[in-house]
Amino acid sequence: MTDKTSGKSSQRSRLAKIFLGNRKKSKSRVAPLTLLEILIGVGIALAVTSLLVGFEFLSIPDYQIGDIADRTIEAPRDFTIEDREATFQAREDIRETVPVIFDLDLRVNSRTSAELRGAFTEARRLIAEEGLGASETNRLTRQARANLLPRLREILPRFAQGDVLEICLRQSFSPSLENQMLALVEEGMKPPGVVLRRDELLRYQDRGLILRNLTTGQDELVTDWMAIRDVNQARDLLRQNEYQLTAVSGEEKKQIITFLDSWIVPNVSYNQSESLALEELVMQEVDPVLIQIKKGRTLVRAGDEVEARERALLEQLMTFQQPRRLLGQFIGIFLMVSFFFLAIWQYLLVYLKKERKIRNRYLLLALILFGNLLLTKIFIFLVDVFAVRLGEELQDPLNFYFLAPMALGAILTILLVNIQVSILYALTFSVFIGLLTGETGLFIYSLAGSLAAIYILDQYRERAAIIKGGAVVGLVNIVVVLALQLSASETGFQALPFVARASSGLLSGLFAAMLASLLLPILESLFEITTDIKLLELSNLNTPILRRLAVEAPGTYHHSIIVGTLAEAAAEATGASALLVRVGAYYHDIGKLKTPEYYVENQIYVSNKHEKLSPNMSSLILASHVKDGLALAEEIKLVPEVADLIPQHHGTRLMKYFYEKAKDAAGGKDRKVNEDEFRYPGPKPQSKEAAILMLADQVEAAARTLQDPGPSQIRNLIRRLIEVNIQDKQFDECDITMKDLDKILQTFERVLTGVHHHRIEYPGFDFNKQVEEKQQFEEPQAQGQRIQ
Repeated sequence: MTDKTSGKSSQRSRLAKIFLGNRKKSKSRVAPLTLLEILIGVGIALAVTSLLVGFEFLSIPDYQIGDIADRTIEAPRDFTIEDREATFQAREDIRETVPVIFDLDLRVNSRTSAELRGAFTEARRLIAEEGLGASETNRLTRQARANLLPRLREILPRFAQGDVLEICLRQSFSPSLENQMLALVEEGMKPPGVVLRRDELLRYQDRGLILRNLTTGQDELVTDWMAIRDVNQARDLLRQNEYQLTAVSGEEKKQIITFLDSWIVPNVSYNQSESLALEELVMQEVDPVLIQIKKGRTLVRAGDEVEARERALLEQLMTFQQPRRLLGQFIGIFLMVSFFFLAIWQYLLVYLKKERKIRNRYLLLALILFGNLLLTKIFIFLVDVFAVRLGEELQDPLNFYFLAPMALGAILTILLVNIQVSILYALTFSVFIGLLTGETGLFIYSLAGSLAAIYILDQYRERAAIIKGGAVVGLVNIVVVLALQLSASETGFQALPFVARASSGLLSGLFAAMLASLLLPILESLFEITTDIKLLELSNLNTPILRRLAVEAPGTYHHSIIVGTLAEAAAEATGASALLVRVGAYYHDIGKLKTPEYYVENQIYVSNKHEKLSPNMSSLILASHVKDGLALAEEIKLVPEVADLIPQHHGTRLMKYFYEKAKDAAGGKDRKVNEDEFRYPGPKPQSKEAAILMLADQVEAAARTLQDPGPSQIRNLIRRLIEVNIQDKQFDECDITMKDLDKILQTFERVLTGVHHHRIEYPGFDFNKQVEEKQQFEEPQAQGQRIQ
């Protein structure tokens, strides 16, 4: 017994020497703060201080027009107020002088001309296709026109008006007729264009008119708006110019002119959006009419009726904050804020080991703290403004300060960081709330609600838990409000204020939870944080990628499930993230989906494909599942914390089987086998979770090779694998310790012993013999015979 214990101790000492020696080399410290980071920290402290200084606001009664003032109100300082009526009138006056914008779309002219020319061209083409000749008078014969009319009516429906088609056909749709008709239409629609109705111009005749050419983009100020014709005037112009139509005469000319009426269409239209935009632009340039109010001037006198002017002065005064501008107060609060921020930084420096995480989490906490304070101050400001409108018993704004979502920051920090940092945040925020409001009761209220949120959500398992946590926070807020009311020696318990404060407390918890649910995904993405909620969603075995793995690579799937069980148990024993390592185990081999048949766990009733491949090719195929896994992880947008475990769970380990096979194949040859060609690409495990997953993956696979998996064989297997990984320096870049490795060994031994437990033989059954008989039956089936 002594020798055995001594041997075990010696072995552990040897492993510890190897392991701790390497750990010493890989130890690193957080880089010192840069000047920019120091300035950012000071800026954050100043921003928070600015929220805490000058909290007090003017208490201005909300008099309405016609009310009788019950007190005299004087201006506390010089200020300027806008005369809204005078400003409005000045802007209306200038608006009446702004020209309106009309669009001149000459593309309408082009389309009209193109359509008319196209009709003549098509008609002449049809005449030519029919091979119909003209008579000596250069006109088509009666028979030719009769043959063409049906088809022309079909392809030129607009010309079917009256006898227009026959008239044009008698002229053989000659170019001269075409040019004369086209000239008349273009003359009627020429710039400055045609508007649909004259009244569109009349309503703006006193304001001026800008004609915007949509083709060139140029604007032209039209001084004579009468130059723009309406449709009727343009059509009258056709009749005035009918003398230009010489190709036809008499009644035919009248019919052609009437026909061309329909070709005169508006190409000028009112541009309402641009006109309004121009009006708005000009009106914005009009300076508001201001009234200067001097400090001490009486704004409202007690007993006077409040008129519109006094009402406007009071509204302006309500918007002013009355800060206590004392340099000493600002410096004092700044020092307190800096102390708490420095405490948070030092805590993160000790608690979080990774440099990136420290800075990332510090900025996150600062943002949450500042945002929560700002939101609380906005709530308090709104309460100060609106509380005076309530009944006399509820006019105290403090009754509704409890409505502010003070537990919001604690909910976000427990979900995004951890419980220790959340408690420190809750204490810091509650102190700041006390400074902000000057109320000790609100400090207690904020701290109690925040701690309740942290306790409830520490072990959340779904997003719906946030809302449930908010409800619990609301109930805790009610209890705290009751305690504060009962302990108030000056006023004692008052029913109506209690109802208001209790209702506000309940709504505060629910509002904080809803805001947290809204902000959580944004902060997760912005700061690249994977919460337990996200991991729980990924742990669902019904996700598409895991369902594919179960169907296409069943051996890999079941291997991943068992690895997950092993890794989760080891993580719980060593204080690592059990949820992260279990989810990582589910996804660590998804790269095998690309070629599942090349991995032994999926080779069921089939030959090993590697028997026909060279060792180098086999090693490339095995190593490729890491690259394929990362590609698939990017495709399905797997979170970085889980995706990082895909290459790290293999590290830079040697593929021993194929390496030895390659050495055997080299035999007596001079060629030396390069060991680096048979190693995984890495990197090595960067966290305790990755190291646990590496060991769980190896142990689960190696345990399947044991002929008699008893406790001692399992223990020796696990110990040997841990020793090999330490000697191979696979744990040099992570924070796992020998104590952790010892706990992992014990946990793996316990779990695997349970998996590979023995059973007593069933009396009357020889299952081993039955397996042999089954194999005999399967031989003819493999040859294509079906056993009934």
